[in-house]
Amino acid sequence: MLCRIGLCAAVLISAATAVLPAATAREPVVPGAIVAAQDAPFAERLAAREIARYLYVRTGHLLPIVDALPEQGDAGLIVVGSKDQALVKGVLAKADLRLHEELLGAVGPEQYFLKPVVVEGRAVQLVVGGCPVGTLYGAYCLAEHLGVRFSMHGDFVPDKQVALTMPQVVDAGKPLFARRGIQPFHDFPEGPDWWDAEGYKAVLGQLPKMRMNFFGLHTYPQGGVGPEPLVWIGPAGDLNPDGTVKASYRSRHFTTSNVTGAWGYRGTKTSDYTFGAAALYGRDDFGADYMQGTEPWTKMSPEQCNALFDRMGATLSDAFTFARRLGIKTCIGTETPLTIPAAVQERLKAAGKDPKDPKVVQEVYEGMFRRIMKTHPLDYYWCWTPEGWTWSGVKQAQIDATAADMRAAIAASKKVNAPFTLATCGWVLGPQQDRALFDNILPKNMPVSCINRQVGHAPV
Repeated sequence: MLCRIGLCAAVLISAATAVLPAATAREPVVPGAIVAAQDAPFAERLAAREIARYLYVRTGHLLPIVDALPEQGDAGLIVVGSKDQALVKGVLAKADLRLHEELLGAVGPEQYFLKPVVVEGRAVQLVVGGCPVGTLYGAYCLAEHLGVRFSMHGDFVPDKQVALTMPQVVDAGKPLFARRGIQPFHDFPEGPDWWDAEGYKAVLGQLPKMRMNFFGLHTYPQGGVGPEPLVWIGPAGDLNPDGTVKASYRSRHFTTSNVTGAWGYRGTKTSDYTFGAAALYGRDDFGADYMQGTEPWTKMSPEQCNALFDRMGATLSDAFTFARRLGIKTCIGTETPLTIPAAVQERLKAAGKDPKDPKVVQEVYEGMFRRIMKTHPLDYYWCWTPEGWTWSGVKQAQIDATAADMRAAIAASKKVNAPFTLATCGWVLGPQQDRALFDNILPKNMPVSCINRQVGHAPV
C-alpha cells in the first residue's frame, strides 16, 4: 500500500489558500474540462477517463476531456499527466510557481502529487505522476477525495450525489515497497479457479486503485490437488513453433461438476441446484471458460488436454497484457524440485532420457520457458519450496535437490534468454537450518520471498 506524504507540505498548504480567484468567495468555481495530452501513454489517458467517470457518478456531470488548455473561459480545469509531459510543464510555468522545478524533480516513479494552482486567472487542479502509472494512482487519490472507496471486489460510491465544484486537493503518495500486490491461490473453488479473462481483468483493474502493482499465482503439481493447467510442463519438442501444445497431460481447475476429492468438495450439476439457483447457470459444469469441454477431466483425450493448455495460455495472454498496461508485474511458477507429470516422464523415457537427470530437467525448463515466451507476457517466474518445510524437518538431501533444481531453472532461463526474472517463494523463506539460504546460494538478481502463515503473525 501507499503512504500519504506531503511534498513540501507547508508550502503546498499555504499556497492552496491563495490560488483561487477572488470571485470564488462569492461564486463557486466549477471545472469545465479535464485536460490530458492526446499522445499520452495508456495509463495517463485512463487516469483522465477515470477522473471523468468518478466525477460523473458523484455529481451527475460528465466533463469533456480535451488535449490542450482552452484559451478562454471562466470554468476551472483539471490537468492530468506525468511530470515529463509538455502539457504539465507548461501549466506549471504559466502558474509562475517558484517551486515547479522542485515539485517535478521530487516526484519519482509511481509517485504522484495533487495541487491546485492558478493559470492566467483560472483555477486548475493538477494531478501529476512521476510516470504514467503514478498519474493513474493520482487519479484514484482524487476519486478518494470525492468520497469513493476501493476494494478488491469493487468500488464503494456514496448514494447521495454532491454539487459539482472545483477540486482543491493537496495530497501526494509514495510507495513504501517496490512490489505491492496479491497472490490468489488456485486449487480452491473460492478463488481464481473460476476466473476467465474477464474475471482476471476485474481483479487486476482494482489493483491500481489501491496502488498495487504485483499479481502472482502458484501452480500445484501432479498429486492430490493437481496438476493444474496454469503452467505447461514439457520439453520444447512437445511444442509447436507458435508455442501451442502438441503433447501434454490431463490437468484441471475446479468446475461445479468435476469430482477431484480435493478439500472434501463433491461435484454437483448446476441443474440440481435448488430454490431457483439452477436458472443462474448456462451449463451443468460451470467454471472458467477455458474449462469447457473437459468433463470428466480424468478421461480427457490428448487433443482435449492440449486444447485446455492453449485456452489457458490465451486467457493469460489477454489478462497479463491488460495487467502490463496498468503497470502491474505478473508472476507464475511451479514447485521445486519440479514435479514432471507421469505422461511427460513416459515420453522422456521413450526418447532414452532419464527424467531425474539434471540436464533433462533443464531441457524441460527450457521447454516451459519457451512456451511462456511464445504465449503470454510475464515478469517473474518463481520456484516454490514444498509446504512441508513449514512443519517438518528438512533433510540435507532435500535442500540439495532443491538447489540442483533451481540451478537447472537458472541455466534454462539463460539458455533461452528468458525475458522474465526468476524468483523464489514458498510457505517459508528457506529451510529451517538456514532461512537465508537462498540469498546465499542464488544469484543476487533473484528475488527471495515467501507467504506468511497465521494471518501475518508467523515470523518470516
